[in-house]
Amino acid sequence: MIHKAGWIWDERFLHHDTGKIQYMFEGGEIVEPCDEFENKHRMTVIKEMIEKSSLAHHLVRQSPYEATDEDLLRVHTKDHIQRIQKACKAGIREIGPEAYASSETEHIARLSAGAVMKAVDTVMESGTTKKVYAQIRPPGHHASSDQAMGFCFYNNVAVGAAYAIEHYGLKRVVILDWDVHHGNGTQDIFYERDDVLVISVHEEDYFPLESGQIHEVGQGKGEGYNINIPVPPLTGDEGYQYVFESIIAPVIKQFQPELIIISAGQDANALDPISRLMVTREGFKYMANKMRELAEAYCEGRLIVAQEGGYNLAYLPIATMGVIEGLTGVGVNWKDPHVLPDRTTPTALFQAVDNVVNYQKRFWKFAEKESSC
Repeated sequence: MIHKAGWIWDERFLHHDTGKIQYMFEGGEIVEPCDEFENKHRMTVIKEMIEKSSLAHHLVRQSPYEATDEDLLRVHTKDHIQRIQKACKAGIREIGPEAYASSETEHIARLSAGAVMKAVDTVMESGTTKKVYAQIRPPGHHASSDQAMGFCFYNNVAVGAAYAIEHYGLKRVVILDWDVHHGNGTQDIFYERDDVLVISVHEEDYFPLESGQIHEVGQGKGEGYNINIPVPPLTGDEGYQYVFESIIAPVIKQFQPELIIISAGQDANALDPISRLMVTREGFKYMANKMRELAEAYCEGRLIVAQEGGYNLAYLPIATMGVIEGLTGVGVNWKDPHVLPDRTTPTALFQAVDNVVNYQKRFWKFAEKESSC
């Protein structure tokens, strides 16, 4: 079955300028080897891939709107918003750790957050479009309530989830973060809430350092509603499938969400410069397809995919094409030219899943493993 999906895009996303990577030496000498990892070219190659692969024929183009102060204040502090505004106006480049901005960044960050709100409006109000891909930047999942970080200024998926709860009266929202880096900002924002289940599958001990450990399960009302799944290098497609079948699917079935939002960073891809997880187009297609099936089973098909990371300009559009194939149920007749060696799923992945299950089983039920005796 082919599933018509929305596609939120705006040329203004290209106006956010992160500048070049800078190496500074004593005496003031600077080397600028290339554009920052998070740059506008990421968006142009994704857009071109969507249009030229024929996927655009199966998507409904939509325009975003800017999040207001009221929208942002649902998840961010007033001081944080004012800090971002003042820094951009003053031309300060680094507003937080590895959060690089330009004069237009604050407005574009509002547009990025507003795009997820627009996606919420679509899946809640449309009778036909229940799935949306939001092609947005800057990304958001590292932005906490009061801190810009890691290319992120406002937390797009958090703004969207809080909007869905307040504006549409939802009681249970899932945020699944499959970006290769831990969604620390999203975790921070919802850590004491039980109406948003946050699941992050990410490369272990990477970025932010010491963030995303399995013992971080939420607190107060939120205890048990934060699930971290740190996975080892070389996890690959089959490893991700094992994670989804062993942990993500059974937990979502028990939570019974009314809406699913994905923080979709395709930086776990096999050629990404800042990851080692080796996921291919087929892996991303599987993940999106699995989430589509879960959304159709438990929340009337309501599924939002919001772009986060992904930095290899050659493979990012291929990985994202896989995501949209899974989201829509449309397969593109095109062969990935990148030949990768077959690898066995590392045994460390199975141990990592066991560790998460053992830590989370006081909150959720998981399938009992068959005895080898």
